[in-house]
Order: sequence, then structure tokens, then C-alpha cells
Amino acid sequence: MLVFQSLNIAYFYYTIHFQIDAKKQDIKQVKKDIKAIKADYKQAKSIKTKTLYENKKKALARLEEQLNKLEVQATDKDENKEIALGTSKLNYLDPRISVAWCKKHGVPIEKVYNKTQRDKFRWAIDMATEHFVF
Repeated sequence: MLVFQSLNIAYFYYTIHFQIDAKKQDIKQVKKDIKAIKADYKQAKSIKTKTLYENKKKALARLEEQLNKLEVQATDKDENKEIALGTSKLNYLDPRISVAWCKKHGVPIEKVYNKTQRDKFRWAIDMATEHFVF
């Protein structure tokens, strides 16, 4: 099982970094395209090149957002590889704090606790309000 987990983590890092590199290449290409289209627009001043320029700018923004998400995902995975969040949530964190946080920020409790955990912590769900202070 340990070998499987190690391989799974290694595969994740390989794929996420491959995706990040591919996004960076796509961004570089779109920037080149934008530069060329901008030069064409300065010469021709046509509606077609202006529309193409605007579409490429939107595509660039979308690609940069996707790259940012991938980098955050890689960072989160790297930082959390030593932490068992499920264990700490169940054994060390007072469920009233989690429930109060969910209620305060409008997060459904189902996103934090599964059905079994909700049944186990029913007392905290019923007791805690968004103004709960520990």
C-alpha cells in the first residue's frame, strides 16, 4: 500500500508539473499571437483584427487563471502531504468550531462532514450558532 501511495504522489507531481509547463507554453504562444495581431491592427485597423485581438486577450486571461489554479493545487498538495486533515478534524478540533465557521461563512456542513460524521456530531450542529465562541 505504501508503494502505491508513493507512486500515486509521484504521478501527481509529474502530471501537475507537465500541465503547468504546457500552460506556460500556451501563454507564451498566445502572447506572441497577441503581439502579431496588435501589429496587424495598427496597420489595417479592421474590425476583424480588433475582434481577434480581444478574443486572444480573453484567452490569455483564461490561461493565466488556469495556470494559477494549477500552481495553487500543486502547492496545496505539497504543503499538505504530511498532514492528515481528516484525522485532526475528527480527533482534535472541536466540532462546534467547524459548525460555527460553516454557518458564519455560509458553507454547507455537508462539505465539511460526511453523513456518519454529521450523525456523530449532531449535538454540535444543533448547539453551535454562527456566533459561537470557544
